[in-house]
Amino acid sequence: MSFLQSKTSNGINVVTYSMEHVNSVTINVLVKVGSRYESEQESGISHFLEHMAFKGTSNRTATEIAIEFDTIGGHFNAYTSRENTVYYTKVLSQHTKQAMTILADILQNSVFSSDEITKEFNVISQEIAEVKDNPDDLVYEKFYKLAYPNQPLGRSILGTVENIAKFDKPAFTSYMSKHYTANNIVISIAGKINHDAAVHLVEQLFSSFSESEKRSCMTAQYKGGIEIIEKDLEQTTIALGFEGVSYSNIETFYHAQILSIIFGGGLSSRLFQKIREELGLAYSIGSWLNSYSDSGIFSIHAATDHSNVESVLDNINNEIDKIRISISEEELIRAKSQIESNIYMAEERPEYKSEEIGKNFSIFGKYFTVKEVMKIINSTQNNDLVKSAEKIFSSQPTLSIIGSPSSDLSTNFIARSLSK
Repeated sequence: MSFLQSKTSNGINVVTYSMEHVNSVTINVLVKVGSRYESEQESGISHFLEHMAFKGTSNRTATEIAIEFDTIGGHFNAYTSRENTVYYTKVLSQHTKQAMTILADILQNSVFSSDEITKEFNVISQEIAEVKDNPDDLVYEKFYKLAYPNQPLGRSILGTVENIAKFDKPAFTSYMSKHYTANNIVISIAGKINHDAAVHLVEQLFSSFSESEKRSCMTAQYKGGIEIIEKDLEQTTIALGFEGVSYSNIETFYHAQILSIIFGGGLSSRLFQKIREELGLAYSIGSWLNSYSDSGIFSIHAATDHSNVESVLDNINNEIDKIRISISEEELIRAKSQIESNIYMAEERPEYKSEEIGKNFSIFGKYFTVKEVMKIINSTQNNDLVKSAEKIFSSQPTLSIIGSPSSDLSTNFIARSLSK
């Protein structure tokens, strides 16, 4: 198994990870643009554009694209995040060229017909409506808006129905010409692949992309706040968070990741053991870290009976107080073991490796090997995590609640949080 990197003549980075023991190939085309690069008028266009890529090209109709992938037994899809848009496919290795040909076609020759735009507007409108009906999704939509108010990073990736209704072919082609450029694209391939052959394919198929001037997005300014939305549900859903860390410093990033595992990332975590196992206050409880180029969010999620909301928050706060003081050696050993197992088991999957090497290269301009990552993890000390906890939990809290908690909850919680 080996990692290799090359740049095509027009400036596209191609990274591969050879896995000769498998029979498949996973291809990711990572475009370094997501919702935080959008202006207010463009809100939702990155995600809409990702949907439109599969809706027909000058060479293939939408149906022909689907049939061609199904004929080779391929899985293909795409997703939009706040910083990236990724188009990916997994096929048997003998179908690599055909899969790459289709991906190249949809990214360079989409026609953006008005009929398909109208149909996909209706689909995304339903997706937006679905978020409003799902408390787990809605609580985080509101959460990000509170954490990063009046900023692209805080807006919904989906946009609003009113805004996406304005998008047409000129809007999509203009946005693509600005952001879908060679220096913003990383093509990562993992599985049974020959590096030189992969680079040659990209040279052939992705030749229309040219380099552009470096773009920038609004610097994130974390703020925090509280919002409670009354909604007739069986449970109240809670998202509590603090300013986390960016991924720009890989050591502090992994310190925060280990902290999250100890705090709320597994069956032995403090939140799970206290709030679910000992007190029986919630079925769902956990924490995780979302990091970006210049900021991050450390969030805690819980769903509980309406009458238990204040007790759940009080107990989360108590656990925050404790973890800012000390972390045991046993907890650190367990967390390191969890990360090691997750990494090595994921190493066996081409779809994981393709995504990992692409994101590594797009962020750092290099690939961190498992050995390098494990060196950082194994060198982490208890004091590193206590420092991480102190920094994270001293920031202004963000609290988003969907359901029917007690009416005086916001005043009580904010008063207590700000007094620490």
